[in-house]
Amino acid sequence: MDDIPLLALIFGFVAFCVYMDYRVKVLKVRAGSNSTELQAVNEKLESKTRELEERVRVLESIVTDRRHRLQEEIDTLQ
Repeated sequence: MDDIPLLALIFGFVAFCVYMDYRVKVLKVRAGSNSTELQAVNEKLESKTRELEERVRVLESIVTDRRHRLQEEIDTLQ
């Protein structure tokens, strides 16, 4: 009769260990799938960043060119 609580405790501990092993495996699988999703998002953001940097370069050249032309026009008026 005294063995029943001990067996229940051992059974509970083994069941807990099996459950924890299962949870670790599930989390590893989720982390792997999230990793690929994050890589895809990262690539998309890098592409968008490159696109925006190019647009800024174009805008800077337009602004710089207009300032230069304006300065030339002012110089010719003097």
